[in-house]
Amino acid sequence: MTELLFIRHGETDHNKNRLFYGHLDPDINQTGIEQLNKTKLKLQKFEEKIDVVFCSDLRRCRQSLEILEISNKVKRNFTKELREINFGILEGKTYEEIEAENPYYIEQIENNWKYFKVEGSESVFELQNRIVKKTEEIIKNYQNKKILVVVHGGVIQSLISYYLTKNLDFYWNFKVDNGSITKMTVTEDNFVYFNYINR
Repeated sequence: MTELLFIRHGETDHNKNRLFYGHLDPDINQTGIEQLNKTKLKLQKFEEKIDVVFCSDLRRCRQSLEILEISNKVKRNFTKELREINFGILEGKTYEEIEAENPYYIEQIENNWKYFKVEGSESVFELQNRIVKKTEEIIKNYQNKKILVVVHGGVIQSLISYYLTKNLDFYWNFKVDNGSITKMTVTEDNFVYFNYINR
């Protein structure tokens, strides 16, 4: 069996202030540090022995990985293919700011959220395709390994929805907290199930 442990990065001030951001690169804040220290203890409690690490190349994920204190003997792979969705010209704005500047964007975010894009952005549909492609590549190359993947909330939501429904229909049906662990298992005959979500 191949096991993947998806960990969402610790909180940033952008999370705290409820900004639209994906490719912006803030540090995790003090709450985020505390969250990942708790996550580190959970990993130790579960006795999870990691064979390889994959991590978004953005700072908040790198910092979260450092706090987990995974053995230096474990190979680390940092990649932009595991980044959060790119919000383009909406990066760094609040819902209220976007609504004031262009109400049409809010209408599209609410009613056409799967496919809506603005200048410089990607859609949630494109995010899911990107993330699934990379995840399938990881599974193929690291069969029967335990893989730690430090990523973003939207990334994990996309994957859960894909592996349960093969589409985005369940994207909003799961809560993925900062610092939480979601465990996915792939059997030898490629059956996928989730041991737990948002632990």
